[in-house]
Amino acid sequence: MTEKLPKKSTPPKLEMPRLLRLIIGTRFFSAIAVISSLAATLLMLLIGAQNTIKAFIIFLANNPETLTELEPGAEATLLLLESLDNFLVGLAFLYFAYGIYSLFIGLNQQNLPDNIPQWLKVSNIATLKKTLLEVIVVLLSVVYVKGLLENIATVGLKWEFLVLPISIVAIALSLKLMNLD
Repeated sequence: MTEKLPKKSTPPKLEMPRLLRLIIGTRFFSAIAVISSLAATLLMLLIGAQNTIKAFIIFLANNPETLTELEPGAEATLLLLESLDNFLVGLAFLYFAYGIYSLFIGLNQQNLPDNIPQWLKVSNIATLKKTLLEVIVVLLSVVYVKGLLENIATVGLKWEFLVLPISIVAIALSLKLMNLD
């Protein structure tokens, strides 16, 4: 005589409420931000490349009848600083697109390769904001140097030109305070 063992009862599957499924599904709306940021990245990189080519043309043509009062070398330098600014903005858009994708659409952080840089590991929105703030500090520094060179060449320096570096220092100090945790 064989005894039948009682069947193990499995706990009932909890069904996710429809509203919660709908809310979770809206994370794919962030794809609009990702696609737009990728398009902006491409545009900024093209603008930066265009400014670099213009700088070469201005410097190599050495045309004394340029539209500005600057000599060709100085004008080419300003264009190259502007292209650096464009490239940095493009890379900021690229990082933003990557961060939004990984946070909202679903890049599994545990499956990333070991050799990936730490700054590409976006674990939360605070990490994304912190890295973007660091890029903004660099961007503002490039803008300041470009403006400084333009003003020295044309109108000279005024005390009002200290507002931007003071702002850069304030943002950098706030970043430092964010790292104290």
